[in-house]
Amino acid sequence: MLVWVNTKGSLKYRSLFIFYTQKQIKMGVDIYGRNPQISSERPEINYATASEADKKAYWEILDEWEEDNPGYYFRANWWSWRPIHMIADMAIKVADLPLNTDGWGENGGDGLETQEDCNLLADAMELFITLNTKEMKEDDDRIYICLDSWVTQEGKFIDQEEEDKLNKAYPRGTIMYNSVVDENGRLVQSAHSSSLSHIKEFITFLRNCGGFQIF
Repeated sequence: MLVWVNTKGSLKYRSLFIFYTQKQIKMGVDIYGRNPQISSERPEINYATASEADKKAYWEILDEWEEDNPGYYFRANWWSWRPIHMIADMAIKVADLPLNTDGWGENGGDGLETQEDCNLLADAMELFITLNTKEMKEDDDRIYICLDSWVTQEGKFIDQEEEDKLNKAYPRGTIMYNSVVDENGRLVQSAHSSSLSHIKEFITFLRNCGGFQIF
């Protein structure tokens, strides 16, 4: 049985990557709005008594609820979050905003405190991607940030010797929009990338979250 409860709510940019390369225990980030705009009660479930069918239905309902309440929660794995974090940093620098993202490469609860700050960042990121990602036409187009890890088109990591050559050719912080051909004739790409739709999703989250924390 489902239980419903009331719950409130080729560029180079090398100076900002200390926090993108720290080893992490979690596989990504869970980002929660501090005071999100909520249109309906969040669905909950009692896992101790729920059937497998109920659990499956719950996750489907929860996905729909999160789409209707985009300021409640945003998720990303590290491979995707680091490019989003980088774009935020570059947008902040270009717009000369008084915002600090030093703790955003960790799961320590850092983030922005107010909706006003989130609106500033959302506007800056939206303008930045409009001006700097003309190669990205469709929502599933991707932006790649070179951070010393490379994969094949099949998602397999390449060997260290080939990786060292690519890191020399494409230094840390290089932004790319396509794969490249390595010395073995394979198409390879940075392991760190984010789709245009995922970046837009974060911007929408910013406009509705009332501030946020990263866990």
